[in-house]
Amino acid sequence: MVLCGAIAFSLGGLFIKLIPWNPIAINAGRCIFSSMVIAAYMHMIRHPLKINRRVLMGAASVSMMLVCYVASIKLTTAANAIVLEYTAPIFVIILEALIFKKMPRKLDVIVCLLVFAGIAIVVLDGLGKGSLLGNIIAILSGIFYAFTIMLNEFPDGDSLSSVLLGHMFTVLIGLPFIFRETDFSAKTLLLLSALGIFQAGAGYTLLTAGLKLCDPVSGSLVASIEPVLNPLLVAMFYGEYMSVNSIIGAILVIGSIAVHNILSLRSDRQGD
Repeated sequence: MVLCGAIAFSLGGLFIKLIPWNPIAINAGRCIFSSMVIAAYMHMIRHPLKINRRVLMGAASVSMMLVCYVASIKLTTAANAIVLEYTAPIFVIILEALIFKKMPRKLDVIVCLLVFAGIAIVVLDGLGKGSLLGNIIAILSGIFYAFTIMLNEFPDGDSLSSVLLGHMFTVLIGLPFIFRETDFSAKTLLLLSALGIFQAGAGYTLLTAGLKLCDPVSGSLVASIEPVLNPLLVAMFYGEYMSVNSIIGAILVIGSIAVHNILSLRSDRQGD
């Protein structure tokens, strides 16, 4: 289930590149379908929809994450967009220190430094290629993703409710942009529905359900296939390739976070 969820997520870069729409319109279109999938999943597991101030703040964060992700893929390479969004766990460490006064461990600090070195390489590589704005928006996507990861840590928070409402907010924001589009061909609508149903909707539910059923170390390693597979699919079917500098930055980011996940999970086990 985790593998299928990661593969579904990895389709995002390629499909977004192939849809000739404005990023906000693409986001709204896919969220029409993903909202239905997530709502069906909540109904199936009998998870009630909660609405309060914390949930609505979380929904706004989810919506901004979705908008920034799609916009960054349109403005920079899919590889840079997914790698920079994948920095979310590092921003979780920073935000937990700022908000909850949870001081980072030595391992956290080392990994943060390595990841920020990788971010710097990727961003600087985009300076001469006109993709600086896309890289910055991708980093913002990672920050909003970090807030999304932390939703259940806030009092009265409920991640599933925030995710569903966030997808619905995104539809409302983007509807005017959909009405401005002119390409409603079968190919475009098929890609859009696949983005919503499989990439966003099924991807999220499969990953969430799968991580509850498998070993945490195995689950985190399998889920790491997404930031690797995403740019590979774009390179194979869209012809967009990573530069050498971006590859070095990506290895620093993805490798450091993967090692951090494994060591942290093993440390938690030993503590138990």
